[in-house]
Amino acid sequence: MDRERFISRAPELRRIAVGAALALVDSDEAEDVAQEAMIKMWENVQRLDEARLAAYVVVTAQNMAKNRLRQKRRHPLMRLLDKFDHKSDDTPLRQLETSESDKAFTIAMNRLPSNWQRVMQMRNVENMSFAEIAAVLGTSESSVRGLLSKARTRMVELINQQIR
Repeated sequence: MDRERFISRAPELRRIAVGAALALVDSDEAEDVAQEAMIKMWENVQRLDEARLAAYVVVTAQNMAKNRLRQKRRHPLMRLLDKFDHKSDDTPLRQLETSESDKAFTIAMNRLPSNWQRVMQMRNVENMSFAEIAAVLGTSESSVRGLLSKARTRMVELINQQIR
């Protein structure tokens, strides 16, 4: 397939990718998945068969969405940090899971030393860079990285203790 033809079909393909991803992830993530799928298709545009383009974008988007879900399951801290997104929960099961995750996150966070809590807050909620955090705390960037690593490791341990 040539690049001009792909560009002309891109809006339609993106809508299809978003729809395929929405079956597995929320709307914000579906947009991200669709974007990733379009990039992957663009990188392989010369090898694409136009007759199978819609099927390819559906499979690509679904696989990428499944990968995101697997990644969240493997990294419980990242899943729990999503609580700061304040997305609406559309099913009772999701509401229950979110409520339980929030509770586990809050309990674990409260058990951390206060300086670890501050570093986690500044990095994950306020989206501050390591340099900015180091300036606020009056320390080095490597020290901030170390504190953050220790805090995240301890958070995972505390959450796993709650799950058992």
